[in-house]
Amino acid sequence: MDSPHPFKELCDLLRRLKGERVLLILESGDRECVKVVAVIDEVLVATLDRKFIFVDCDCICAVIADCLDVLSEEFGLVYQEQEEE
Repeated sequence: MDSPHPFKELCDLLRRLKGERVLLILESGDRECVKVVAVIDEVLVATLDRKFIFVDCDCICAVIADCLDVLSEEFGLVYQEQEEE
């Protein structure tokens, strides 16, 4: 099944999140909260505590992004708030 906005790996997703803050879960188990600057080839370029970091995409296990508006628009997703009872 073809998605209207396919991505094959996490770096494809990160390319679309340029300028956003995300939480990376790395193979080592470390977690890093970074701001995405760019993805060049298969390397994420991000900022962390006023420093540039470069992360091989193969070292990233998960990306947690708390930018609903950007994700909804980029991937055509619909998010509905849960009503409190």
